[in-house]
Amino acid sequence: MKYKFVAFFFLLCLSPISFAASNADTPVYEHAPDGKLIMGEKEWVKVDTVGVTLKARVDTGATTSSISAIDIQSFKKDGENWVRFRLAHDGRESRVIELPVVRTVRIIQSSAEGYDRRYVVKLPITIGDVTEETQFTLRDRQHLIFPVLLGRSYLKGMAMVDVSRQYVQPKPDHAKRD
Repeated sequence: MKYKFVAFFFLLCLSPISFAASNADTPVYEHAPDGKLIMGEKEWVKVDTVGVTLKARVDTGATTSSISAIDIQSFKKDGENWVRFRLAHDGRESRVIELPVVRTVRIIQSSAEGYDRRYVVKLPITIGDVTEETQFTLRDRQHLIFPVLLGRSYLKGMAMVDVSRQYVQPKPDHAKRD
């Protein structure tokens, strides 16, 4: 009887450890009670079109999101404005991406004189367990720390930002890096 009690106690003590270990690989996604995604000032973003995961800075002061792109060339396709480009950062470049131009924007930066015209495209991205299509301006951001800047138009209605935290959502899996 004594051995059964010891065995039962031993099993009881180890079961939470084995249960915790089995859930260690399960990502935990944080959402507010209203279902909005909780994000920190920095998050991982998977660009689903090319399966590339990049660091993003969450910027509630920016209206439109921006992504690091090079070799940006506009062209016509079926009478519509399109753009071809490659994502680039930290010495890595994606395959060529071709997308319709949603619009062009005029960006005025406080640190430079004049303005810059940029193409805006829609790209599906995944943060945590949420995949959404959002608009990005295309700009070479290779000289900046973050290849992606997430603006208010992405955040509005679907996310809450806790600026005291970073990388709240787990890094999305990525099958390939082009």
